[in-house]
Amino acid sequence: MTKYQICLEISGDFAMWARPDTGSTPTSYPIPTWSAAKGIFESIAFLKDGRAWINPKRVEICRRVGNSCEQIGYQKYTNNYRGPLQNNDAGAFQFSTIILSDVCYRLYADIENGSGVHLKHGDNPSHQLQAMFERRLAKGQCYKTPCLGWNEFVASYWGPLREGVTEKNDEIHLDLVSVLNQVFDKAIAGAYQPRYQRGSEAKIIKGEFVYA
Repeated sequence: MTKYQICLEISGDFAMWARPDTGSTPTSYPIPTWSAAKGIFESIAFLKDGRAWINPKRVEICRRVGNSCEQIGYQKYTNNYRGPLQNNDAGAFQFSTIILSDVCYRLYADIENGSGVHLKHGDNPSHQLQAMFERRLAKGQCYKTPCLGWNEFVASYWGPLREGVTEKNDEIHLDLVSVLNQVFDKAIAGAYQPRYQRGSEAKIIKGEFVYA
């Protein structure tokens, strides 16, 4: 069966991939979760009928070619609370977070057949979604502006891989112990049921993290 694969590069000044175990002072994972990566891809293209969907497979932490960097940049960030318990009469409530700074990623994904039926000649939603994605990526078009986690962290670049400009940072090795993978039990119309990657599946090796 033909595999329909897509990829993109995205970078920006700030990013936030919140760890659910950090409570009221959210701290970012160093890489986007599977759900966050799926959201980045779908900000560019998706099929509303769900006959094909994007399945992120891996992410690479990148740097400028020639730069030597063995660490991931973190910094403190103060944010306004906008959740369901917001009380406008009491004034704005602010909380501190730990976010990432100066980030660049390469994301890779497969496009899956979501129809549940055998694909017929002339009716291939996976190829349709791949072509739509690649066309929009090349033209700089999107369904909504891609962001790096929170909406205010708009990407400074998103588009095709910049060969010769950026490269995978092979110096990054991290054991994350536990990483949120998916929030719902299904990729399309699923119920709330978080799933985590642990042990050997929760490691960044030579700047690369594989979604299980």
